[in-house]
Amino acid sequence: MRKVLVPAALLSLLLWTGCTTPTKEKAPEESPAVTTEKAAAPVEQNVTQPAAEAAPAAPAPVVAEVPKPKKVEGKEPFFEPNLLSEKEVVHPPFEWGDCTVCHKDKHPDKSKNYDLVMDTPDLCYQCHDKNLKEGKKFIHGPVAAGACTACHNPHKSPNKRLLVVPNINELCTSCHTPKGEFLHKTDNIHPPVKDQCINCHDPHTEDYKFQLKADGKKDLCLMCHADKKEWIEKAANKHGALNRPNGCQECHDPHGTGQPKMLKADSVMNMCLTCHNQPLKRDEDGVTLINMAKHLQENPDWHGPIQWGDCAMCHNPHGSPNFRMLKKPFPSTFYASFDVNNYICFECHESKKITEEKTTEFTNFRNGTQNLHFVHVDKKKGRTCRACHDFHGTKDYPHHLRKKTKFGKINFPIRYIETPTGGSCAPACHARRYYDREKPIVNTK
Repeated sequence: MRKVLVPAALLSLLLWTGCTTPTKEKAPEESPAVTTEKAAAPVEQNVTQPAAEAAPAAPAPVVAEVPKPKKVEGKEPFFEPNLLSEKEVVHPPFEWGDCTVCHKDKHPDKSKNYDLVMDTPDLCYQCHDKNLKEGKKFIHGPVAAGACTACHNPHKSPNKRLLVVPNINELCTSCHTPKGEFLHKTDNIHPPVKDQCINCHDPHTEDYKFQLKADGKKDLCLMCHADKKEWIEKAANKHGALNRPNGCQECHDPHGTGQPKMLKADSVMNMCLTCHNQPLKRDEDGVTLINMAKHLQENPDWHGPIQWGDCAMCHNPHGSPNFRMLKKPFPSTFYASFDVNNYICFECHESKKITEEKTTEFTNFRNGTQNLHFVHVDKKKGRTCRACHDFHGTKDYPHHLRKKTKFGKINFPIRYIETPTGGSCAPACHARRYYDREKPIVNTK
């Protein structure tokens, strides 16, 4: 009685359409298929009396026919990489020419009896390690159904891993058709998705929802975005959105969108306002932030970055070491010793607007040539810009001047009046003061 050793890499997935013994193909020294799975210990099996002979015969399913996605006219295919193999990949049991390893009949191609010695996936697990595919919380549908041959050809294939198509994303979207349609019509696709779905998903089983390789709310993202991980951990002022139920997916779509950075809204500002449309408490100190959507609606004279719809010009949405998650420093108090390097404002505004004591060029807020910005700001105990200006939007006064300003616990009106060549204000800190660019005014009070 002849015996053969069945090596460990037997069926990755079975679907038998017939087993014809190769006659002219010389067996390679090392089959490519063998390297795709972890080998189990060889099993000794009787050829004439298979060990699983007593098992009920399993009808052979038909190998899945996977439709190819439609090509978008004028665009290059975006599913990469191509998994065509340099050599045809032959499943070792088929290469040996011994059909009885998997089939009950020795010559199923002649007898038309394609019955398997046992059902899949148990037949596959005779060689492939079952523990690698089962025992985790989330199982991919075809794996749970034992439909290994929906993805893999049990005999031979021109593709790596005996796949039925030469591209993993083509294979995935043949079932996940809405996702395939979405990706074909989306301009900005997340690079790992464009490369191949299995960068993030395990095609068999995983302990995370959607067979993700880590928690998809944040941890999976940070496996690649290591710079963001370090930044988030070190940021003194953290963005509360990162701790909301969906983590990174509060703002980003992990597959892609038509917007930069895979944002879920059509602009950065509209993305921010999906949360900042109500009063919110800062995580680090419990301070209540205003309803910014309401504030902008009620104050239509918007600061430039707001007009451009880009809050991220000033704020870092992942957190920051600076006040209010600003990208550059800004004083957090009403009074502060002036330092030109301590104001994010100068990323756009000319610093000479503040630093020149006398000018006729850099600012209109002057009494003759006396620069009143210099008088207010550029000193050891200077008033910070936000003492008088609202950086988001205003309504009552020009130049983004606040209607009221807060000094300690007092919230008092500025009472600004503009004239063609100057103006005046009368906050609670002093009597009404006047300025005029053409005819300087002496204020005696």
